Amino acid sequence: MYLRLCGGGGGLLTDDLTELRVKGALPRVQALHEVIEQYQVTHMAAICAICKSQFTKVLPFYSLGMDMIISVHQLVGDALVLGSEQ
Repeated sequence: MYLRLCGGGGGLLTDDLTELRVKGALPRVQALHEVIEQYQVTHMAAICAICKSQFTKVLPFYSLGMDMIISVHQLVGDALVLGSEQ
């Protein structure tokens, strides 16, 4: 399932606009709740650092852990195996 992210771009990534950001994230959080229930999803991956920052701040407002959002770069980095272990 593809979730289009953000909600924190365009200058909205400021604590002064937290209420607006929380409301703007609602459709994505509802979709996240659905995939958690249906498929036992444990993390949401973001390609963008702004998306990651946005959801780290917003997810707790919806009773979701801020550690649920991870970066695609982190996933790729964790999966890399460099050299051989001989």
